[in-house]
Amino acid sequence: MHTSHFRGSPLNIDLVYADLDNLRSSLPQLRAALVPGTPRRWSQHDLTDEARARADALAVAEREAKHVNMGQGLKSLGDGRAPLSLSVLDVLADIEAAVVDLEAAVVDRLGQTRLAGASPAERITRLVGLLDRIAATEDLAEHVADEAHRMKRQARRALGDVEPVHRLAGRCPICDGMSLRAMPERELVVCVNVACRCNTDECPCNATQPRRHRWLYNEWPWLAQLLADDLENA
Repeated sequence: MHTSHFRGSPLNIDLVYADLDNLRSSLPQLRAALVPGTPRRWSQHDLTDEARARADALAVAEREAKHVNMGQGLKSLGDGRAPLSLSVLDVLADIEAAVVDLEAAVVDRLGQTRLAGASPAERITRLVGLLDRIAATEDLAEHVADEAHRMKRQARRALGDVEPVHRLAGRCPICDGMSLRAMPERELVVCVNVACRCNTDECPCNATQPRRHRWLYNEWPWLAQLLADDLENA
């Protein structure tokens, strides 16, 4: 298993790569899902810039027309064409913008030149190629890992594929709440209590933008034993 380290815990580069690769393969699937009822042809090529621009313009026009008609108490009759899925279009736009921002943050931090006119898939491919260098910078590695997984989940959710989350029968060793959740795809256990705080000043839970406590795969045996002891004493 390919790992690096940040904040004293290993960063699983294999999992970050898997998230980025999954996100990259989801882009054409999202574009295929723009029209409800259209069969998903996973092997189809990405839309061209011109086609994407036409789709975006059509979606904006349809949304504006809908709002105008609703304001007048009218129902749109349409022209017989299947309307674009605005929820999928919004997700696709958010992801494409986030990919641009993430690539910019990484290359600026690593002292490289931003890609001009690159597609989201090309930017993701570049991020994949930089993972070893990203992992050497603690806060950048954490940011990339979080963003990669957030965008992957956003894309998969829009496509109807939700990551399994399992509730654990045990109390969080920090806040004592019944708030532990296991996320097998990420090899993580997370405390979902937003008020969970520890006494370590350097812990991300005490940052300006606090982050929930998490235990990675290599810490599971310790956590499992702790939960077992807790259940025995209950």
